[in-house]
Formats: sequence, C-alpha cells, structure tokens
Amino acid sequence: MLMMIVSASAQPANNYIQKGNEAYRKGDFGKAIEAYKDALRKEPGNNAARFNLANALQRQNETNESKKNYDEIIAKTDQNSLKSESQYNKALAYVKEKDLMNAIASFKESLKENPSDDDARENLQKALNDLKKQKQQSQPQNKNQQQQQNPQKEKKQPPVNKEMMEQKFNELRNQEKQLQKKLQNRSNNGQPEKDW
Repeated sequence: MLMMIVSASAQPANNYIQKGNEAYRKGDFGKAIEAYKDALRKEPGNNAARFNLANALQRQNETNESKKNYDEIIAKTDQNSLKSESQYNKALAYVKEKDLMNAIASFKESLKENPSDDDARENLQKALNDLKKQKQQSQPQNKNQQQQQNPQKEKKQPPVNKEMMEQKFNELRNQEKQLQKKLQNRSNNGQPEKDW
C-alpha cells in the first residue's frame, strides 16, 4: 500500500519532467525550465528534474543558476555518473563564461568521478591549451604596460652634444680626405695595378 502512494506522488513529477523534455527537444527552453521547476515543486529531491533544469538554464545563458543546480546535485547524489555529468556541464558553463581556471577544475572533478570520459579529457586538454595561449598573449601586453609605467628602465641615450657631433664629423671628413689623397697618389704613379 505504501508503495502505491510513493509511486502515485512521483507520477506528477515525472509528468512534468516529460513535458519539460518535450519542450527542451523543441528548443523551447523557457517552457522546459518551467516544467522542470514544477517537477521540483512536487518532488524537491528529484535529481533528474534538477539536472534537466540546469541544462535548460545553461541553454538560456543563465550560467550562474545552472551552476547552482549542478552544485546541488553534486552535493546530494551518490551516483558517480550523475556527479561526473554535473561537473562536466558545470565546466562547460565556466568555459562559456571564459573562466578557464574553474572550468579546468570542474573537468578534473568530472574525470575523478568517471576516468573513462573521453569528452571530459579532451575538453580539459582544450581548456588547458586555451589557458596557456591566454597567458602567453597577456605576457607581451604586461611587458608593454610595465615599460609604459616604468619608462626610466628603458635604455637612455646620452644627450646629443652639438660640439661633439661636429668634432666627429670633422674627423670623418679628414679621414675621407686622406683616403682620397692615397687613391690619387696611386693613380699618379703611373704603375698599372697588378693583375693577379
């Protein structure tokens, strides 16, 4: 008799979940969210409804709400597969927000729950690569900012001294005159150059 009461109370929650799933498949995420919330009002501990709600919220770009729902599932479920999928989807929400550090942490947690999840492994590697690129791109910008903030660290050219420049110019002119004299003396000697 108790068994029938439990299944009868669970039935309305499942009906709402089915309605939500139909709306989700049609791309009507707003309607799906409402159906999943109705299911949770009937049965607050229903992880299927909460997981589907989190997925629909994520599709609506409500990533903060979706992450809260994934966290609730992770905290309350004993199923490793559901924990893994929740961590994975939470990581995707972080990627969507361009929060690679938290995405990487969530992908790692997903892999702890399900080490054979190739999608989690591939996305973890992609997030690590993106983070590395992001750090490499920010390093030159940081150098430029530091140089702009600390111009005194740049090599300073000694101030140009007009007298010194004229002196060097005169020295070069004298060297050129001497070189021209030597060349004229050779051509005036009348001796042909040696043909080696």
